[in-house]
Amino acid sequence: MAPAFRRRKKESKVGPKEGAASVKPRTVVRLTAWEVFEALSLTLFEPLSKRFVKFFELDRSLTRAGLSVHPVKYGAITIALTLFSALFSTVGIVVLTLTVQLTFPQLIIGVLVASIVPVLVLAIRLAYPSLLSTLRKNEVENELPFFMAYLATMVRGGYSVEKVVERVAELRVFKAIRTEARRIVTLIRMFGEDPVTALERVASQHPSPRFRDVILGYTTTLRSGGDVLHYLEVRTRELFESRATEVRALLGRLASFLEIYTIFGVVVSVTLFVFFAVSAALTAAQALRAPAELTELSIDVTVPALYSFIALPVMALAIALAMHLNQPRNPISYWAVYSTLLVWVPVAAGASVTVLVSTGGLDLLSGSISIEGVRSAIYTVLTGLLVASLPPAIKYARIERKQRGLVRAVADMLRDISEIRKTGLSPEKCMILVSSRSYRGLTPVVERAAAALTVGMSLEEALRGALRGLREWFTVASFRFLADSITVGGGSPEVIDTLARYTQMLSELEEETRRKMRTQVFVPYFGAIMLSSLPVMILYMLLSIARIPLTALAPLVLCMVMGAMVNAYAMGLVAGKASKATVAAGFIHASLLTVVAAAASLATLAYAGA
Repeated sequence: MAPAFRRRKKESKVGPKEGAASVKPRTVVRLTAWEVFEALSLTLFEPLSKRFVKFFELDRSLTRAGLSVHPVKYGAITIALTLFSALFSTVGIVVLTLTVQLTFPQLIIGVLVASIVPVLVLAIRLAYPSLLSTLRKNEVENELPFFMAYLATMVRGGYSVEKVVERVAELRVFKAIRTEARRIVTLIRMFGEDPVTALERVASQHPSPRFRDVILGYTTTLRSGGDVLHYLEVRTRELFESRATEVRALLGRLASFLEIYTIFGVVVSVTLFVFFAVSAALTAAQALRAPAELTELSIDVTVPALYSFIALPVMALAIALAMHLNQPRNPISYWAVYSTLLVWVPVAAGASVTVLVSTGGLDLLSGSISIEGVRSAIYTVLTGLLVASLPPAIKYARIERKQRGLVRAVADMLRDISEIRKTGLSPEKCMILVSSRSYRGLTPVVERAAAALTVGMSLEEALRGALRGLREWFTVASFRFLADSITVGGGSPEVIDTLARYTQMLSELEEETRRKMRTQVFVPYFGAIMLSSLPVMILYMLLSIARIPLTALAPLVLCMVMGAMVNAYAMGLVAGKASKATVAAGFIHASLLTVVAAAASLATLAYAGA
């Protein structure tokens, strides 16, 4: 009994420790504020969201956009955001009206803003899937001809459909096509679908009719046992030809966008600024009592400020977005240029504060505005914009100088390789033979690739090092095509010749675009001069008739001058986007236009004797 009692006692002592050790720690789930908002939206608006989704056909829009979100959830969040924005804007305008004495125009603008905000939120949420769908369509169609050439090469080399898709899903040279390939790989590996069915499912739900037609035709040829290689080569040639025609038409459309923005940004702006100046001059004349004592006049600059600092930037953003949706783009990004901008923004802010203090413009912070304060504001804004914009402009110029003329050089090299390939030589021998010729900026790359092949090195490694630092997408993509064609042995003369013709067309379009945009880009410079000088000049003339000093309307002068500089900077960014298909190219134009606008404003103030 005693041993058994001691054993039970010992077990009772050990038991709780073992039991405590066997208890698993509790898992703490941390919810973000957005997840709580999503749950709240679904709880409150799920029944209404189902009718909302059915009315606006959100399920189809989300599928075509490639968004992995349930339509009912997206609709509930949209309804919640719309209602909450309406509530907050209404409460905000009521509180603002009760706490601040607003003028009648300010009250009207506040009511309009409070009414527009919920409508704008609803419109953005509804347009977001369509916008993504358009971007997905344009980006895929931009890469589709080269993808078809690559697919034809891989199939000629004996690769299966699944292997080609897996290969494309890992290639960094593609962006949009790589995303579609990853969707196909997900359907194959996670859902167990066969490659052909996965291709059909992704293609049937794609917003691009061209991509859908090409891929579904490819799968039909596979299923029916037709000549897949012949189909791919024929469709590749058709895609290159049709894409060349589209790119030429798009360039004319871009010139039209720039002209429209110049008309609205310059002609309409000058007209409205002149209207503001005339209105202010008439107000000053009506309020005139003692001309000798009139040194300052209370003028409401709310409407000019809203137009200068909200309407004009929004217009520039809308034009830039329209260009972005219509321009042929490539997967190469210019994050080095934008990171340079972010680095120099704090330096620009410090330089602006220094200039503001040194030019005696601290009175502007207290609300005391004079003509000297306007000059100080011009120097301050000019310094800040130049310090922030010149380093990224220099960075982009260096990148552009390295890749200038590369497209034409690639076209010449591909045509030479195609002609030599027709003699029956392998792609490796073709690369070695063309290395003795000069291809301008592309010559070092070709020579390094040929040297690697001569000593038996891997072309993959040689090209990876040779192409490092290049930002011209088609050059990188062409060498990717050559490297894989050498690897699998599928680089036929027909496909290389088609690629060479397309590259030649791109180089010709590049030169044609440069010639067209050379004249178009100079238009914003004249617009900046007119916008910076004409309204202030007219205001000065009208005030001088009534012998009213320009200092009396210094707040309006400040608003018009700053608006002209902001508009000039935005016009520079839009001009860069139109000419080079990237905002990074606009920093140099924005800097020059800001200098032109500041010089015109200072010259106008000097002419006015202020």
